[in-house]
Amino acid sequence: MKLHQRLDYQRLSEALINRGLCESQALREALQLSGRGNPSFVEAIVNANLVGDWEVGKLVAEIYHLAFLPIDVCNPDPRALEGLDISYLAEHGLVPMGRFGTVLTVSMPGLVLAEVLAGIPVAEGEITVLPVVGSVQGNRRWIEQNITPKLRAALPIAAAQAGAAMSNPEWGNIFDAGDAAVHFDLNTGSPDHGVA
Repeated sequence: MKLHQRLDYQRLSEALINRGLCESQALREALQLSGRGNPSFVEAIVNANLVGDWEVGKLVAEIYHLAFLPIDVCNPDPRALEGLDISYLAEHGLVPMGRFGTVLTVSMPGLVLAEVLAGIPVAEGEITVLPVVGSVQGNRRWIEQNITPKLRAALPIAAAQAGAAMSNPEWGNIFDAGDAAVHFDLNTGSPDHGVA
């Protein structure tokens, strides 16, 4: 996965503080919260009403020189989802907008780290990610309507496959085989039945 720009939260934090849009202490707390998992830093500050969703989007677009393209303004091409890991997209609030050859345009929920964009799992081949700035709430709404139902539909299938694997007779012997391996006498090359 190729990405031509370094995206991080430091420049955004500095811009928010310099413009008087947010206090540094609130940003530090949001960064700590996002460091422990979801939500991302931008989602945390928007959901906490520290900064407006569109304000953050416009600021990110300005400081990183990216297009501001909220879902409310441009509908994503559903074919752009093909071959992508939808659970990864849902986790990070990413919405694939379209593809042209090996270029994938992805709407970020405000801003995500470059590592998140570079980590988008692709079924085959290599792609170049072209990020655009979307809104946190718009991306989450689109994901709820278009990806979450697919993830829910996949859950019973995955559960059935796991159940079928567990009912395999070989699984019933896994602990016996493990015990035998643990109690194997390295000196004689035979099972050690005299466990201390």
